[in-house]
Amino acid sequence: MSTFDDQADQTTETIGHAMRRRPLARKKLSEMVEEELEQMIRRREFAEGEQLPSERELMAFFNVGRPSVREALAALKRKGLVQISNGERARVSRPSADTIIGELSGVAKDFLSRPGGIAHFEQLRMFFESSLVRYAAEFATDEQIARLGKALEMNSQALDDNELFIRSDIEFHRELAEIPANPIFMAVHVALLDWLIAARPAVPQEELHAHNNVSYQQHIEILKAIQARDPDAAEAALKAHLKSVFAAYYAAPRKRSTKK
Repeated sequence: MSTFDDQADQTTETIGHAMRRRPLARKKLSEMVEEELEQMIRRREFAEGEQLPSERELMAFFNVGRPSVREALAALKRKGLVQISNGERARVSRPSADTIIGELSGVAKDFLSRPGGIAHFEQLRMFFESSLVRYAAEFATDEQIARLGKALEMNSQALDDNELFIRSDIEFHRELAEIPANPIFMAVHVALLDWLIAARPAVPQEELHAHNNVSYQQHIEILKAIQARDPDAAEAALKAHLKSVFAAYYAAPRKRSTKK
């Protein structure tokens, strides 16, 4: 027997031992139904907006029970491939940027709860929004800059109302995220803020009220740099602002906890 044949036999024997040590996991029926339906949707056998067959018809077609069909449809919904309304058959849809980011929500919230998780997400926001303000300083249209100005006016009118100010703050940053006109950027921005705001600790209202004025002035500096078409100044102003926000929610509580 040739050396090649010997090597082939050895390889086959090695794979055989490995397969015996690591048996292949069997797929659930729901996973098989999900995969087949997904392929049918991607092959355009069901067009976007078209309803899928009823649960009973799918059960008969795949020869499975109702739980397997429902699990498969739920998985396709999470992927954004179908929409499910009570009392109606599932309808084919297309994944959006929100769907893609939304799938990460559970993982993100788990990561945020770990030591250092919030700081890592705040760093991610810093990197992300630094790019946004640089882009805005270079490419924002006069109309987009005007919308930033209107958001800043909302800031100034909400200084004495913490809840309103937070909403106006979110609106200012949302206008920044919309400037590149990239739906994925927008979805990432919304998700980041949702995750971080939900994870923030409670801070006394008087401390937030004092921070509102600081934050408003920092927004002014960001807008001025964008109006001046100065990316470096815009990035520096944005970083100073986000560091200040982080300190307002995390540094201050640490200081309070050390006081007896």
